[in-house]
Amino acid sequence: MIVSLGYRKNGFDAFGGEILRKENIARWDEELRCDPRGVALGLGEEIREVEPDLFELLPTINSVWINNPECDLHMTEKTAELFRKNKVILRGVYDTAAERLARKYRLRFLHLDVELASVGDYFEHGNDTVTVRFREDGSAYIHQDCRCQGSAPGQTGGGEVSFDIPDDFYLSMTSDELAEKCWCTKTIIANGVLAAFMEKAKSKGGCFLDFTTPDEL
Repeated sequence: MIVSLGYRKNGFDAFGGEILRKENIARWDEELRCDPRGVALGLGEEIREVEPDLFELLPTINSVWINNPECDLHMTEKTAELFRKNKVILRGVYDTAAERLARKYRLRFLHLDVELASVGDYFEHGNDTVTVRFREDGSAYIHQDCRCQGSAPGQTGGGEVSFDIPDDFYLSMTSDELAEKCWCTKTIIANGVLAAFMEKAKSKGGCFLDFTTPDEL
């Protein structure tokens, strides 16, 4: 198991194994594990289990990114209390462990970023990737990334562009209207990923779901 400092988030990313154990987290300095700004933990798609009480080592945990649809966090009562106290956001995909746990333990759910298209070849003319991303407050934006091999050995090129979209984009726009604002428009329309995601978000009532009160269960 590998645990590294977080990518795009303050905290840690775990990957490279099936079970994340307390010892994997305990190796890190307490200053990082207890960061008062909050700690996010990203769980790679191969992780199927998190050892019970692991989150006691992360007392300022504020979000968990769950890439494996069936990952078992072993939600002990202590863990559930900590998550509710810290108003933890569980990030995942609809109808998977992240949403089910958020519903059961009265937490908040935020959908993971959604890749809409990836076109081209990095080694030839470059690769363009378009993704719907979400900030911790649930606000949405489009991130567009171009990567290509540079002219010198080991050199890379390209660039990134982002723009905000309405938080209720799945209601206020059609998928084609949003695709028209993005790179790879034809691919996004043709593959149907954006259209399917927007339809699902509409049926769920949003990309950010707050289950913290019983009336919203």
